[in-house]
Amino acid sequence: MEDGNFSSKKFAFIENFVFLIKYSHNTQNRELSMKLVRLLLLGCAVVIGAASCNTSRKIFVEHDYSYETNFKEYSTYAFLECERDTGNVCTEVYNAIHRQMQARGYRLTTNKPSLLVNYGIFYDNLRYQGYMQPVIKNWVDTEDDSFKYEPIRYSLDKGTIIVSLIDADTDQVVWRGYAAGIFKNPNAANNYYRNVVRTIFDQYPLFASGYDPRNGGASSGR
Repeated sequence: MEDGNFSSKKFAFIENFVFLIKYSHNTQNRELSMKLVRLLLLGCAVVIGAASCNTSRKIFVEHDYSYETNFKEYSTYAFLECERDTGNVCTEVYNAIHRQMQARGYRLTTNKPSLLVNYGIFYDNLRYQGYMQPVIKNWVDTEDDSFKYEPIRYSLDKGTIIVSLIDADTDQVVWRGYAAGIFKNPNAANNYYRNVVRTIFDQYPLFASGYDPRNGGASSGR
């Protein structure tokens, strides 16, 4: 079984993920408590392709992020190479990520991007360290300094996609979304991985700087 923690390295997406931020404890925030319940009750994991709680079809989806980040300033991005793929899944995941970033107003560029996108597919079981935090939208809206988080370790089933957004200036991972158990459905339909990536990005309901989805606004460069 592999072991995964956060990593701040720009060009290395390996099994030791070490999220370079300070840990502290806070159980007063209601949203934090709700996320803890979600983490502990795997039966509430996101279901893809079925409304019922069908074990063969559900996947577990979560996200972690840095409180030391101004998410409102990002507008452009570039891809880093896919890691640990032994098939053609990377191409499907790449296209799906591009679609999700574009839908949020981020512009793909190789000229001084503000974000770097790293992603990988892990085929074995994975021991992973996540963090108990409020959902990201709540923190971005308030930037409340009282929001804290503490690590939580759990085992991810075979087949995990991990997507990381990295600040291009600091090389720090600022957000990470992941979906585990993606190989549970042996009869996956077309666009299956697109749907998995979309579910991961449901955990990132943010938009690029200068982009207003209500007005069809365009992103501005950083």
